[in-house]
Amino acid sequence: MEYIRVWKEIDIEEVKNHIIMVEDKYGHCPGCKQIGIELKDLKKCPGCGRVFKFVTSKDAGGGKVDIVGRTRKKLPDLLFVDYDDYERVTGKKKAESLFNI
Repeated sequence: MEYIRVWKEIDIEEVKNHIIMVEDKYGHCPGCKQIGIELKDLKKCPGCGRVFKFVTSKDAGGGKVDIVGRTRKKLPDLLFVDYDDYERVTGKKKAESLFNI
């Protein structure tokens, strides 16, 4: 199987409330800021109980899919979100809220 980016209209709040950020071996929860979370078969944050549905990684930028493959093996039930897209959309929403747009 190969990995390709697929664009889909999605509620960014749903993603923000259920995403885990990962590096090669560990993840961190944006909700409670817990770091060093073991990834294997992870369903929810051990710190705050956030249920994870989505995963992203800074290391996946620029078409580097090796981190995607490794993460998918550890977290097969989570949907991988492109980090650059996630940061762009959440940044835009934050700016809109600051300026009441």
